[in-house]
Amino acid sequence: MSGTPKIALNPIQWMASDDGWLDPSLAPEPKQRLSLIKQAGFDVVMAEVPAGWTVEQYQALLDETGLTLAPGYFVCRSDGRDGTEDDVVAGAAETARQHARLGMTEIGLGMGMGKDKPRVAHPAQAYDADDARVEAVTALIGRIADAMAAEGVRPSLHPHVGTWIETEEEGRAVLDAIPASRLGFLPDTGHLAWAGADVGRFVKDYAERIPFVHVKDCRLSVAAEGREKDWGYQQTVLAGLWVEPGRGELDLPGIIANLPGDFDGWLMVEVDRPDIADPYESAQVSARWMHSAFPS
Repeated sequence: MSGTPKIALNPIQWMASDDGWLDPSLAPEPKQRLSLIKQAGFDVVMAEVPAGWTVEQYQALLDETGLTLAPGYFVCRSDGRDGTEDDVVAGAAETARQHARLGMTEIGLGMGMGKDKPRVAHPAQAYDADDARVEAVTALIGRIADAMAAEGVRPSLHPHVGTWIETEEEGRAVLDAIPASRLGFLPDTGHLAWAGADVGRFVKDYAERIPFVHVKDCRLSVAAEGREKDWGYQQTVLAGLWVEPGRGELDLPGIIANLPGDFDGWLMVEVDRPDIADPYESAQVSARWMHSAFPS
């Protein structure tokens, strides 16, 4: 790869809860968290302005800590036909406006999930698949893309287990319906693998519209057992699905090799539940492996 990807962290290992979910209240306060990220070996962090903070306050803390930003994430909490579409689009526009003020032109876009949702109860199985729902979601994503573009930011679709855009087939349907100029692609190596995708092929087929990647390792053996036994999302996570990059069963360098040779976007580590108990040590191990596997 002739380009120089930027190694980043979404520090969710500090948010992993005992029930196999994520609880942001568990994370250290912003200044301590950013300091720990820098000390662990990362120079780039996912953009996320703390609640109640101004963009200027957040930027000042980043400057103080010595971190730069990678694209953040917007969650679409509508299936495109529940009557909340206008509110979702307005929220997307506001998030894009904030991103633009931080100097970002890209952002991730995924569907919402909740502990009581059917695909969380039956994850990675395309449970209750519905072409009409995918069409409605696609139409809403198109509206979100237009609202964000008006703010100078392009969203990138992020298929995610437990949501209505979960599988490779569903992800391809949305990407094929909306052009790259309006919608990029944000692959998550772990979520796509859990859902049974051919991750390398999927990345290769849409490589030119990928501005960043969520680099996530997992135990494919746990994913397969969970699908076979119809484990819920949290049960599968607690069974040891997620691990730090390089410690699981995915060929992450092989997957990343499908990106264009001049790729200079972000490779963003995500460890939803650390296999190494201490979140800081988890981040350290992740940073060391990433810088070794993808040297600048």
